[in-house]
Amino acid sequence: MMKYNHSSQRGMTLIELVLVTLIGAIILAAINGLVKLGLDAQTAGRGSNELAYQGRFALERITDQARATASKILTPLAANTTNTGDWFAPVMYCLNAANQLIETTFPDPACGGTTVLAGNVTTFLPAIGPGPRPAAVISLTLANAGSTVTLSSSVRLGGGTQ
Repeated sequence: MMKYNHSSQRGMTLIELVLVTLIGAIILAAINGLVKLGLDAQTAGRGSNELAYQGRFALERITDQARATASKILTPLAANTTNTGDWFAPVMYCLNAANQLIETTFPDPACGGTTVLAGNVTTFLPAIGPGPRPAAVISLTLANAGSTVTLSSSVRLGGGTQ
């Protein structure tokens, strides 16, 4: 007759405890990586959204001013300013050294106005659009922390779009 030795185990062995701890650490590290990736994506998305909001606000303000300005012949302008022409006179727009798009009065060669339309502006390009009835074409590029947004608007002085 065979005897069975039923020994009941109480608790865990050290090897089992180390294995469980190791597996738990691996799972937590993977979860931590996924959470960090999600938070980084959310931060980048917020940055892009903020740049787009600032750019849209600035373009809308400039467009409103263009529609309120009497129609006239447009002369080519230098990049980053409307100071070399009276496109929107008595208002003008320029990019200052702090990468801020400023609304000021015409002419203001120092771009010393205090109304900031948008920050983080890397390029402000006023240009004359093609066509028999040329329009003001305003392009903005905003950049911050890896996010870049480029926006453009075309409007005829005195109203209308191209």
